Amino acid sequence: MNSLGESGPVNVNNEAGKNEIIQPLTSIVILTYNKLDYNKLCIESIRDYTEPGSYEIIVIDNHSTDGTVEWLQAQPDLKLIANNENIGFPAGCNQGIKAACGDSVLLLNNDTIVTPYWLVNLRRCLFSAEDIGAVGAVTNSCSNFQSTPCEYSSIAEMLDFARQRNNSNPDLWEPRTRLVGYCMLIKTEIINKIGLLEEAFSPGNYEDDDYCLRIRNAGYRLILCWDTFIHHFGSISFGEQAIQYNSLLETNKQKFIEKWGLPPHAVAPYEPPQDVMIKKWFTYEHEVSFYKQWIENAKRKFYALIERAEFSVLTGNLENAVSLVKQAADAAHHLHPGFFSSPRAELVLRKVAQKLKDSVIAPIIAFPPRTTEKRNVLHVLSQGYHSGGHTRLVERWITMDQTAVHSVVGTLNSATNPPWLIEAAMQSGGWYNALDTTNLNLCQRAKMLRDIAAAWADLVVLHIHPHDPIAPIAFGDDGGPPVLFLNHADHAFTIGMSIADLVVELRAAGQLLSMTRRNSPASVMLPIPLKLPPALQDKQLAKQTLGISSDKIVFLTIATPYKLVPCGDYNFISLLREIIRLHENVEVLVIGPADAGEWAGLKRESNGRIRAFGIQHDLNLFHSAADIYLVSMPMGSMTAVLEAGVLGIPAVGLAVNVATLSADVMPGTVETLFTSYSDLFAAIDRLISDADFRSHQGNYLKNTILEKHYLGWPAHLSTLYSCLPASHKPGKMLEEQEQPVTSSDVIWAYFQHRSGLCYSSFG
Repeated sequence: MNSLGESGPVNVNNEAGKNEIIQPLTSIVILTYNKLDYNKLCIESIRDYTEPGSYEIIVIDNHSTDGTVEWLQAQPDLKLIANNENIGFPAGCNQGIKAACGDSVLLLNNDTIVTPYWLVNLRRCLFSAEDIGAVGAVTNSCSNFQSTPCEYSSIAEMLDFARQRNNSNPDLWEPRTRLVGYCMLIKTEIINKIGLLEEAFSPGNYEDDDYCLRIRNAGYRLILCWDTFIHHFGSISFGEQAIQYNSLLETNKQKFIEKWGLPPHAVAPYEPPQDVMIKKWFTYEHEVSFYKQWIENAKRKFYALIERAEFSVLTGNLENAVSLVKQAADAAHHLHPGFFSSPRAELVLRKVAQKLKDSVIAPIIAFPPRTTEKRNVLHVLSQGYHSGGHTRLVERWITMDQTAVHSVVGTLNSATNPPWLIEAAMQSGGWYNALDTTNLNLCQRAKMLRDIAAAWADLVVLHIHPHDPIAPIAFGDDGGPPVLFLNHADHAFTIGMSIADLVVELRAAGQLLSMTRRNSPASVMLPIPLKLPPALQDKQLAKQTLGISSDKIVFLTIATPYKLVPCGDYNFISLLREIIRLHENVEVLVIGPADAGEWAGLKRESNGRIRAFGIQHDLNLFHSAADIYLVSMPMGSMTAVLEAGVLGIPAVGLAVNVATLSADVMPGTVETLFTSYSDLFAAIDRLISDADFRSHQGNYLKNTILEKHYLGWPAHLSTLYSCLPASHKPGKMLEEQEQPVTSSDVIWAYFQHRSGLCYSSFG
């Protein structure tokens, strides 16, 4: 046995019946047709990242005219077969296979760059069992779910990414029914049994599907190696002739059907997910594998940044360390790494806090003296918004808490803070200021915030963004007023929770996630505060204003567009189509998505019965016209449901099976979300057909919300205040522990990708 666990030379009979010795090496077959730059990159990468003596390169050139042949002829370490015409991919590969001397043949596209340990890993998998016939690598660009999420902008960055990935691991060998032939390693003994590639598929496409089926029919398995990554530029040979390529694709698909009697995907069906929870989101198990790798890549990216931050602390570059943690947290919030907090990241900020403890920052922010008559509450925001529940919550806290003076400090981007938030602070007797306008760096802002809190506040409430390191540094050491962390982004990764004396949770699902996945300090539930709603307009007049006849039942949904992206069984647009199909007297108003693209098409398709209105700052007209509030999905919006419910509009929707994405406003009190479509449609039917029931449900929801979120809210706040310690003491730092990736982690990563959240970032 050699170091790879493979046998030595063996005697086999080839197609011609000649007895020959097959060497323990890989015959790499590459077809070229022009594209000299790509050919050089591919072949030179093989030389750089493949063990000498373990391979031979066989190049079949299909009559290149750009200097490729001349360059190949000058390479002494490869076999060249130069054709006088372009004979296509299958026939060219067959020429290379016939010239091969190894115990395995690797079909490799010329638009690839191989990476460290690529061939060692593939061979280890291929020869790990007698019944494995062929294996393939994953890449950045490929169909058949053989790509993996990755970010790089140069060959050097790509190779760094590959080095992290290319660690042989049998747990990452996934059985497949088909492999794409851009990089497929096949045992020579299998080729000798089943024959060469089918040349009827020339010049290319579906010959790999055909060959994979023949391998399986011969009793052998196919494996995709998630532990082996190479780069693939993708369709270099065909990409410039898209029309001809698509025509060829359809022609060869028909050839496949004529040969086998079924389409390629039916002959080699994808495996459906086995996990009951995941089945509602994914069609194929391969998609689940893809998003598990997505999470793994996000984790690598996060820890690469944290390692740099840790080194920066050691070298004394504190500002760089803080900036790196901020960058890592931003990435982790938008690209789920499989965990929701990181003690390592928090520890970096704690160490910075320790080192800044004795530093002095000149007091460049002026503020009035503290009052002795009331509690002085300092609200810290990374950034506020004119729309959205996050900033409204702060304003309502301020206006509804008459026992305190409230002030607001912005840390990262005060330009978006709305005037009504500042006015609320002033009206309470407090003040407003912004640290980001002071020309202070992140560390200096943290020190300034700590000094302000110590001088003025009896209590600090953090409403910070999940990537904001300023408050975690400011309050990363003992002393000063107690600190509350408001967990408004409870569904995703965040930093800063570990320094809080108490975590304020808005939802039971968020609290459970904090306790089980964040190891947060003690937490207290606090209902979302609501103002007494303004009086509604006359319903019939509001409908008339919107061009709706008085006999129509109006459904209303308010949601940012990303919350409505279709995901598996949870398809909001399909739900709307079904509602108006079943009920001719229904019209639907959707606030958030613009009247363009798919929504404009939906408006035309429904003859105006489904309309999107974009973002609206004044919702009174829409609330006035609404008869039923339809909760958004896959992601709900609790504040939007509460604001509709407190106006007496009954709410109904489908509960998704990830609790942090749902928005059940009154669990156990008022049933608004249903776990099946049949139950949901039954509830909708009754709300539409029974006006008395609709009115009863709306009034019951209104009274329940008013009692909890308006009339009774000050009592909840008083209870929260009674739980505060006398002074601030950050929680004990915990060890970073590996967390197994759960089904809900995979679903959350998938939703981030589908909704576009993974491509966004904080300012």
